Amino acid sequence: MSSATAQTIVRDAEELFKIVMDLYAAYLDDVERLIREVPETETQLLGELYAQLGEIQSAMEHDVSVFDRAIQSDREDIHHLKDQLKINDIYKMLKS
Repeated sequence: MSSATAQTIVRDAEELFKIVMDLYAAYLDDVERLIREVPETETQLLGELYAQLGEIQSAMEHDVSVFDRAIQSDREDIHHLKDQLKINDIYKMLKS
């Protein structure tokens, strides 16, 4: 993989991560605003909104772990590639 391709992938992944986190932030802001506007007497609605916050938190943790696994996978691929290059260098030295 070329350096330009790797940089493009990293840039695209970073952009996607920011978009996803911005969507979560906007959604959470809206839910928080709604919770503040709901009268305390509306306990059932407040309970549903709090339950929804729990689901959002779970979804966000899942999505962050997806990004984390992708990062770890890329690191492993890069380390494997570096190892392969070292092996090739040693092979060339021994062959000379």
